[in-house]
Amino acid sequence: MTKAFEVVYLDPERVTFERKGDTLSLTLQTDDAPDGASNIIRYPRVALRACFPVSDNTEFLSVRDATDETIPELGIIEDWSQLQPESRDAVAAELGLHYFVPEITQVFTIKEELGFLYWTVETDKGRREFVMRNSVIHYAREVAPGHWLLIDVNEARYEIPDVTVLDAHSQKLVQQFLYL
Repeated sequence: MTKAFEVVYLDPERVTFERKGDTLSLTLQTDDAPDGASNIIRYPRVALRACFPVSDNTEFLSVRDATDETIPELGIIEDWSQLQPESRDAVAAELGLHYFVPEITQVFTIKEELGFLYWTVETDKGRREFVMRNSVIHYAREVAPGHWLLIDVNEARYEIPDVTVLDAHSQKLVQQFLYL
């Protein structure tokens, strides 16, 4: 028997996010107390994921309890820009850490060794070196023609928005290592 998935939308007026150190917590006000009064539920650690991370960064934010992976999604915030300023700042900081995606502007070298690809690149955030598994199917995604998302061994992400705007040397390396 298949269990149907019900989307629960969280009301921005009834949620509060707080960030202490590296931990994001959630306080949720509900109306499910036995006497009809408000009930306050606190989740000491939550994880946020954008439902559409490549196309939109303010709409449809999935909220999950990070302390128990067996608990399904707590809910979706349809537009987190509608949160109270303190909560919005906490969410922005959390998403900034998870979705920090430097854009690759030049590829200096890609070296293949023992099942790994060692990249040396220039990004919009400066020169970077990273290692990714040599499994393009699992760790490189062409999200649109010529637009690549690369995931390194630490699950950090790098983006090539348009291969065709890279210099000839960079294009040749990308062509050699990413296109099957």
